[in-house]
Amino acid sequence: MPPISPARPVDRDDDQRGESAPEDGYGALLRDAYAAGPRRGAHLQIIERDDGFVSIEDAYRYFTRPDEWIAGERRAVALASGRALDVGCGAGRHMLALTGDREVIGIDPSPGAVAVARAQGLDARIGTATDPGDLGTFDTLLMLGGNLGLLGSREHAPVVLDSLARLARPGARLLAIGHDPHEASAPEHCAYHDRNADRGRLPGQVRMRVRYKTWTSDWFDRLLLSPDELRTLLAGSAWTLREATYSPNTAGFYLAEMTRAETPATAPATC
Repeated sequence: MPPISPARPVDRDDDQRGESAPEDGYGALLRDAYAAGPRRGAHLQIIERDDGFVSIEDAYRYFTRPDEWIAGERRAVALASGRALDVGCGAGRHMLALTGDREVIGIDPSPGAVAVARAQGLDARIGTATDPGDLGTFDTLLMLGGNLGLLGSREHAPVVLDSLARLARPGARLLAIGHDPHEASAPEHCAYHDRNADRGRLPGQVRMRVRYKTWTSDWFDRLLLSPDELRTLLAGSAWTLREATYSPNTAGFYLAEMTRAETPATAPATC
């Protein structure tokens, strides 16, 4: 495998921490997996929810081939056209399938993830959905691997959507993989969703942190939401949900196909 070179930061002070920053445990996970040769079960991180529920995530998922993806991810890559941006690109698995004649840029807040993507010849840069850097505009924006969850919460979603709209050319597509929490049947998940609703949150607002080796991330929010909840969040934004297609045998994962309007829609009046 090609050696990992340092991630190329964009010109912002908070991006000068470098690829070996101690807070970049996620990047360390991907770097370790890439250096060893990605294989199932070799490199794992722990995902902890704020109610104490824990699960294990295999780093191998960040290196899977298209034939191992869910149907929605394969469809998204097939639909992508023109200049494309992969938001939350991780190790670059979707970018690898998008390369060819088109220009593809990926952004991720993890310097380690960016370094792994760049080691594979990809144009990956440090950035986030709300602070992407000076990238120009795109015909297709992708938020795959469940990255519709970057909307975070009902309150944070408009900030993300507005930022993405500034990156999008008129008529551009936003192709995102979402996760419908209402498809869950396990009692521990249903109870968590009910607790969120009782607290005035969207049921699928997940407060979580991740652990790898001795590193623990800060707490952050990921948003699981249904297509109907997504439509509500899009009201008044530059985006319109055109289609939502569930991937079979995935417990609620779906591809949301959105398009950018020429001008933002007018928000509905409230009493």
